[in-house]
Amino acid sequence: MTDATTPLWFMACVIGLWLGFRLSHSMHEGAADSRAPNVARLLVTAYCVSIAVILVEIALQRDLSVVLSTCLLAIAATTSVMQLLQIWTEKPVPGKDCQGRDIVE
Repeated sequence: MTDATTPLWFMACVIGLWLGFRLSHSMHEGAADSRAPNVARLLVTAYCVSIAVILVEIALQRDLSVVLSTCLLAIAATTSVMQLLQIWTEKPVPGKDCQGRDIVE
């Protein structure tokens, strides 16, 4: 029975990651004009990190191959960094570079 639960946990984590990306994108869109309060950012951060922790638990606790465990750990790390960057960085202003200078074409 434990072999049947691993794919179900993985599918649940994929849905959780998708929702985390949706939430982090909403925070990124709201950060351009300071509409995203810090409490909301903290809650979304907690959600995204908790999904990553669940992925790490699946990778470490289940009897999976080394390659699959490594891939799950890489997915957890990569998606966490991507989501946290979307949550805590501001949306770029059109016509400006990352340092706020005008773009000359």
